[in-house]
Amino acid sequence: MVNVQYFATDTISGFEGLDLTDTGNSAATFIVMFLFQSKFYLLFSFLFGYSAHYVIKGEKSSRKRWIARSVGLVFFGLVHLVFLFHGDILFVYGVFGLLLAGLYFKKKSTLKIWAWLLYLGTAVLFSAASLLTYVGEIFLASKGKVLPDDEFVSGLDTALASGSFLEAAAARFELWLVVAPQGFLLQGPLVFVAFLVGVLVSRHDGLASGVNEMRMKSYAFWGLVLGLPLQFVAAWIFITNAQAEQYSLGLYLSSLTLNFITAPILSAGYVGVLWLIAQKLGGIGLLSAAGRHSLTIYIGQSVIFSVLFSAWGFGLFAELGGVAISLIAFGTWLALSLLAVVNLRFRTKGPLEAALTGISRLLSGSK
Repeated sequence: MVNVQYFATDTISGFEGLDLTDTGNSAATFIVMFLFQSKFYLLFSFLFGYSAHYVIKGEKSSRKRWIARSVGLVFFGLVHLVFLFHGDILFVYGVFGLLLAGLYFKKKSTLKIWAWLLYLGTAVLFSAASLLTYVGEIFLASKGKVLPDDEFVSGLDTALASGSFLEAAAARFELWLVVAPQGFLLQGPLVFVAFLVGVLVSRHDGLASGVNEMRMKSYAFWGLVLGLPLQFVAAWIFITNAQAEQYSLGLYLSSLTLNFITAPILSAGYVGVLWLIAQKLGGIGLLSAAGRHSLTIYIGQSVIFSVLFSAWGFGLFAELGGVAISLIAFGTWLALSLLAVVNLRFRTKGPLEAALTGISRLLSGSK
């Protein structure tokens, strides 16, 4: 739901590149930012950190398999970002997975300190940048001036609209070189924080030994009562600023800061709500199957989106509105998740999950 906009409308601005005075476009953009953006990659990151417990198993001799797994993700990420999606997260996971290998056996207090320092440091940095930009705009406005608006034009937009597969790949890699530093700054620290939280929870065997019902109810309560309103405000600031006659970079940065920094509250709320629903239903098979095929579905949706929106495929780039694009994204996830359910009847894991396991075993020399 978040990634599709960069395949379908504008490779830099996503839905912001649409006409947001249109009700359908503004509604789709608002919903994606309100409910999806920055919330789910934190859950994936948490589970990735938690999975280190099952790979390393508390033994330093097993750390080389985790390192091999991280190298495998770097490889998958490089292929993905060149040929499919410049907003790839696998490369980031691989790089920070290698960093995690150096911290994994540190004391609990050390991991907590690192997590808090990274989170609070990111919050302060983003908040300061947003505030200073906004104050700067006010000062310039008092002098009858505005911030320079040198909009970067992505060559990937042109390649997706009219280029070949290889032309798009070359433009995609070039764009990634430009946007990767911003991606690391925006997502990297919070990804690593989620990694560390996952490791801390795994040390208490927090998921395998049974989940505390009161804690899950608390997550659900605070996620809905505090997390939802905060994300609503972030999305509202974003939309109203994009629709305003005088666009404000300061307000744009403020909306992203609020969106990213408070996202963990709603992420925890989703965990609590879904756990409570699963207890009532006896599980949620579709989500379980999708989770066990997370890498396959992640890459699979990029393949489908590329075919649909690239000129070498169905050529739908910049041809559809936000509502249609969002429905395509949901339909793609649903179809791939249903295929995951079918696959589990015959195999224990998805094809790319099996490939990553094979690569990690080959590189680490383990069985």
